[in-house]
Amino acid sequence: MTLAAVLLAALLPAADPTDAHDLLVIVGDGPSVRVRLKIDMGGKPLAQLDAEAKRDREKLAGKPGGVALDALTPDGSLLRASAVPSSPHAAAVSKAIFKALDTDGDGKLSAAELSAADKTLAKLDHDDDECVTPLELVPDLQTVLPDKPANALVSVSVVPVEGKADTEVVVKLGEAGHRRVKAGGVWVEVFTRPPLPADKPPVPKSLLSDERKEVRAVFEKIIGGVVSLHAVPGPVGLFGRLDADRDGQLSVAELRQAKAVLADGVFTDTAVSLFLTPGVAKPPAVPLTRSFVHTAGPDWFRGMDRNGDGWVSRREFLGTAEQFRKLDRNGDGLLSSEEADAAGKP
Repeated sequence: MTLAAVLLAALLPAADPTDAHDLLVIVGDGPSVRVRLKIDMGGKPLAQLDAEAKRDREKLAGKPGGVALDALTPDGSLLRASAVPSSPHAAAVSKAIFKALDTDGDGKLSAAELSAADKTLAKLDHDDDECVTPLELVPDLQTVLPDKPANALVSVSVVPVEGKADTEVVVKLGEAGHRRVKAGGVWVEVFTRPPLPADKPPVPKSLLSDERKEVRAVFEKIIGGVVSLHAVPGPVGLFGRLDADRDGQLSVAELRQAKAVLADGVFTDTAVSLFLTPGVAKPPAVPLTRSFVHTAGPDWFRGMDRNGDGWVSRREFLGTAEQFRKLDRNGDGLLSSEEADAAGKP
């Protein structure tokens, strides 16, 4: 299918251009289109933070250490937009997940199959570490030929807000979210994902000296408003949908959300997927193995989190059942880093 220009449907009323960013998006051989984004950063529009950051950068123009600010906003905007290739093995892993969930083999996922999704996928945890990785889903994944999408060309850039945009959309950041819209005969998926610790880069060593504390203060202020936008051609694989924290494995908590995440259907006709994440985020991908270990929470919590998924299950917990029950404030059978931190507070 020839991909037309990407249009994001108007999800909410038109955004005031002074509170928006315009994207110029091209997918495949379609014409360029202007997408107007109004990004809510928790009560404050990103465009407002962008204007403030610009004024701060102008005040520091030419001062030592200013290059660090230029690197933080390479295109002069807090919205860092880039196009990235799709995951080379997304189709193979998606096929394995679908096959596992489709227990009656009818080619569809029924309500009953979705309700049992967490238990079904948990059976694929062959090393019994309470997490499922792509290599457990497809043991010979390293020898599988990479996917060859019909159209892998996509470009996106931030341009000045002017005139009328082809479409407008409001996005609220901070939590995992998903929207699927159709415009101009093209399906588009928009994902919002929470930030990871690595998405907030540390203050550069070049700004740690006392004579550069003014630039350092601006750096620390600006980093709180940076947003990464990655445009990926085609649909997101099922593993990418379920792996909300992008650590390369499906944890118990993520498996529990499988029903809700997959309930709106399995899509293969998406033209482009847009990912919005606070911070300087890495492009979304489906790594073959676990890509990192979570480091949040107190020492005892991280020590018990043997699979590094950011949660401590009852099986991982080394204390008594009664101690676990008291720490598990929401009663979901998993200890989060927040619950662990709260245990040390009066």
